[in-house]
Amino acid sequence: MNNHPVTRHPIFKFILSAHGALCLQAAKELERSSLKLTTTLGKLTFLLKCRDAGLLPRCFQMKWNHAQNAQTIRLLKSTGVSLLKATIRDHRRSIAHLRDACRHNAVFLSASVSFDLLSQLHRHIKNVCALTKMQQVQTLNKRFNALYCSQSWEFRRSNNKNRPVPSKPDIDKIVVNLSSSTLNNTEKDILAKGLNFVPTPKDIPILDIISSVEHGLSRTSPFKAARIKASLTNILLEGRQNPTPNLSRAEQQAIKGLRSRKDTIITKADKGNVVVLLDRTVYMQKINELFSNKVYRPINDDPTPDVRLRLLALLDSFVSETQDPQLAYIRQHIFYFSNVKCPELYGLPKIHKPGVPLRPVVSSISSATSKLCSYLKDIIKPLTGKRNSHVKNCKDFCSAIKSVNLKQDSLMVSYDVKDLFTSIPISCTLKLLEDLFKTDTSRHLRTKLNPFHILKLVSFCMKEGNYFRFQDSFFSQQDGAPMGSPLSPVLAEVFMEHLEEKAFTSISTSDAPIFFKRYVDDIFAITTVGKEETFLEHLNSLYPTKIKLTMEKEVDNKLPFLDVLVIKQGNNLKTTVYRKPTHSDRYLHFTSHHPMAVKRGIVKGMVDRAHAICDPTFLQSELKHITHTLTANGYPNQLVNSIIAKCARDNNNTNIKNSTTNNTVLFLPYYNGVGERILKLAHSLNFKVRFTSSHTLRSIVRSDKIKVPFAGRPGVVYNIRCGCNASYIGETGNTLLDRYKRHMSNVGRYKEAVRRLKEPQTPARTSTKRRGRPQREQPQKIIAETIKASAVVEHSSQCSHDLQPSIICRESRLHLRRVKEALFIRNNRTINRDKGVEVSAVWDTLISKRKCCSLPG
Repeated sequence: MNNHPVTRHPIFKFILSAHGALCLQAAKELERSSLKLTTTLGKLTFLLKCRDAGLLPRCFQMKWNHAQNAQTIRLLKSTGVSLLKATIRDHRRSIAHLRDACRHNAVFLSASVSFDLLSQLHRHIKNVCALTKMQQVQTLNKRFNALYCSQSWEFRRSNNKNRPVPSKPDIDKIVVNLSSSTLNNTEKDILAKGLNFVPTPKDIPILDIISSVEHGLSRTSPFKAARIKASLTNILLEGRQNPTPNLSRAEQQAIKGLRSRKDTIITKADKGNVVVLLDRTVYMQKINELFSNKVYRPINDDPTPDVRLRLLALLDSFVSETQDPQLAYIRQHIFYFSNVKCPELYGLPKIHKPGVPLRPVVSSISSATSKLCSYLKDIIKPLTGKRNSHVKNCKDFCSAIKSVNLKQDSLMVSYDVKDLFTSIPISCTLKLLEDLFKTDTSRHLRTKLNPFHILKLVSFCMKEGNYFRFQDSFFSQQDGAPMGSPLSPVLAEVFMEHLEEKAFTSISTSDAPIFFKRYVDDIFAITTVGKEETFLEHLNSLYPTKIKLTMEKEVDNKLPFLDVLVIKQGNNLKTTVYRKPTHSDRYLHFTSHHPMAVKRGIVKGMVDRAHAICDPTFLQSELKHITHTLTANGYPNQLVNSIIAKCARDNNNTNIKNSTTNNTVLFLPYYNGVGERILKLAHSLNFKVRFTSSHTLRSIVRSDKIKVPFAGRPGVVYNIRCGCNASYIGETGNTLLDRYKRHMSNVGRYKEAVRRLKEPQTPARTSTKRRGRPQREQPQKIIAETIKASAVVEHSSQCSHDLQPSIICRESRLHLRRVKEALFIRNNRTINRDKGVEVSAVWDTLISKRKCCSLPG
């Protein structure tokens, strides 16, 4: 116990003076025992955590300086595991002895020391133990994370000695090269990690964390916010820069090589998480085949500016009529965010179909109607999903078919609508929506808009807003809903519910399916043999010029539907997980720079899906497949097995855990090591953290979408530097060029006004009035206005050097952008008149040490 000397707290002097040396000795022993108990409990927790995760701490990793073979490696690991288990047993014995010692000293002191002094002593010991525990937890968490990132010492339990070595994934199944160029092994390996793989960032994103924290804590109590910021500052100061990269130098060079391939398209497949390479000429040819469809009509120019203005006019009218707060927010966003993007089309290869056609997808992110479509979706969605045939998900479907009893002549079939989104008759769907709103009694709880406003806005999004660009060409979609719009799936559901109702009310009972379930345009049905074609013809006759369905029959008593393989066994139906033949079995690679919670969540999601879908007959087979697949994706076998065991226990335990609600939620970029400490802090200070990931391989190498040059992207913090080295720092939601033009326009107005002021004045003719165009503003007024409007103009009035704009950093979110602007202003010499938004001074030491706000020059 000498490892834990007592602290020099005044309480011990008071005990000595009031109760003598014997009580002092007992008080010191109580503190020593309590501290030792705290640290031993922490060590035990750490070792148990390592054991359950299949990790061997470095102190138990045996070294052998002689020649090694498989047997010596196995013996070294076995010895390390035995020592780990022995240490766990020793810690448990020590904890029992320490608890007895604490109890003995506490009983003695309670009988010998006054109540006030005893209370102060217990309070002091509690605080010291809490501080020691927090410091120990941070240290041990750092060690645990380092162990997780290093997989070389994953050990096997003694009862798994004969477990096969994890197999490597089939790269040719994960990376499908349909281009004329070849890939070397390193390029294949890096693409085989998946386009969602995140390389380790070079530095801690300090500015992103600070700006997110400042915005996230803006509505938190000042005391709590100050505690969180101070603790985060310490974590970031202690955070390790330049961690071990998860890619080799050869792989990093391979990424650069893949980015430089201008003649090859790198994209993902329509399904199966497969990376596909196509020649750019072939990709362009397949896209042009899509445009041969009469649904798409070429237009001359980008209609985005005109659509934005017309939408603003419509929103102005509706906001004044309804006072709907969400619509007012959308209107404000569109008004101030003038650089809205034109929706962009790209194609995803359907590698499971002959000829590898492309599925057209329209990306509507940051488009004029994107936020409005999301709002309308939330209003309309509660009107759908009320039919008995509706399927929420795979679990709901599996529950529904368990009660089905088949007859001898029963046949399983599935129907699918071909190109549903582009085939939806929008005018018909709008009328269906109008009828649904007539019976809607809860609309006032979701919105202040009435059906007239909702239908007008839906019509605008699906007609005037239904356009896109591809490369430098622009197209409008004549009918249907765009792939990629958040409003399209809910409108498809509205129409399909109508199609279903119309189908069953216009067919005889003898020809109708015995069992019918539908998920949007995917239909599972059980019919009488010979009636399946009749029902298909009937469905295709309802909207013959618009809607066409295809059919698939069961093969060998099996039929896939969604992620479920339905198997006919006698009069019953069994289910298991279904994977398409082109499925790659590629999931997020374990070495990707993601939080551990995300990786555990992937395992848990797959295991939960297995329990929800699989009949008991097939469950163990599916769990073995999950273990094999995830091990091939780099996941430690023990991690997978521990989660499988936990999910089994949770499924048997029907108790529902009470969820605690925390109003404070911070959205922070993840950085290995730092993120784990922030999570621990969030638990102790009662706030939530949601991590965002860094740039993925998709954003780095994918080339099927237009990449806007850095200088042409909206949302920047910028610097305007004068030739005399004076700097002005600002922010804008538009592009740097747009904002710089406005500054130079003010400078030009100022110089023109000065020139006019210096011109000789002609005698004013007071007897007659001028006709025609009105008089220009007085030069003095223009000079005062432009200088007041911009510090750049004020500086230009005193300096004749040229101005040079540059981008400091990009940030699309207004609140975060303003925080970053304020940080750069405060930490550089500028000509700005104000310091920007208020930012806590607690970050000053961190920023000064990391030099993350210093500008060059």
